[in-house]
Amino acid sequence: MTTKLLIADDEKNIRMGLQAMIEREFSGLYECVLVKDGMEAWQHVKQFLPELVITDIRMPVMDGIMLMQHIRELEPGRRPLVIILSGYDEFQYAREAIRCGAREYLLKPIVREELFGALAVLNEELKQRNHLIYDGVVSVEKDRSAGASAIVDRSGSMTRAIQYIHAHYSEDLNMAVVSNSVSLNYTYFSQAFKAYTGLSFVQYVKRLRITEAKKLLECQGGKIYEIAANVGFDNAKHFNKVFRELEGMTPQQFRVQNQRGN
Repeated sequence: MTTKLLIADDEKNIRMGLQAMIEREFSGLYECVLVKDGMEAWQHVKQFLPELVITDIRMPVMDGIMLMQHIRELEPGRRPLVIILSGYDEFQYAREAIRCGAREYLLKPIVREELFGALAVLNEELKQRNHLIYDGVVSVEKDRSAGASAIVDRSGSMTRAIQYIHAHYSEDLNMAVVSNSVSLNYTYFSQAFKAYTGLSFVQYVKRLRITEAKKLLECQGGKIYEIAANVGFDNAKHFNKVFRELEGMTPQQFRVQNQRGN
C-alpha cells in the first residue's frame, strides 16, 4: 500500500527535485502530488487526505504557517504529518510552524540523508497510528504487557547506541552503521531512537557535533575547516550551515564572542 505524500513549494525545481529523490530512495512507497502554493495544498489536503505533507514556509497565496493552522483544524485521525522546509533567514518563522505541529524541520538546500531520515521516522509513526485505528483499544490492551518488555529492550539498545555515537561522532557516521552496532533493524532503530531521545538520529548527531565544535571554538585557534573536520563534518560549508541553524550565528561569530582569554 502506498502512502499519499503532498509536496508544496512555489519553486518548481525544488518540487521536482524532492519527488525525484524520494521516488529513487523509496521506490513504490509514496504516491506524490506536487502543488505550487499553500492554498492549493490546503484544497488538496481537504479533498484527498494525504498522510504526509512536505511544505515550504514561504509561498504565495497561503504560506506554510497558515497551511499548518488549517491542518490543525482537522480531526486528529485526518491530519497529515508535516515536514517544514525553510531557508537560513526563516528560522524564527520555522519555529512557529513547529509550534503549530510540524514533525520535522529541514533547512534548504535539502540534505538527502536528513530528508530520508525524516521520512523514515514519520513513516513509522504512520504505521503505528494506522495500527491503532485498525485494531482499536482492545488490541492495544492485549499487547500492553508485550510495549512493556519492548520498552526495556529499547532502553538498553538506545543506551549502547548513544555511547557508540559519542565515541564515533567525529567519523563518517550514519544511522545504518549505528543500528548495526546494536543489532537493530534500520527502520525500527529510527523510530526507537526518536522515541528515546526526542530527536531524530540526524538531529541528535548534528547537535552533538555542534556542541563539541563550540568547545573547540572557545579554546582553539585552529581554522574553521579544521574544527569542522575534527567534529565529523566533511566540509566547512555544511558545518557553517548547521552551526548557524542551531546557534543563530556563524562559527566565527561564536568564536569572537566566546573564545577564552578575550
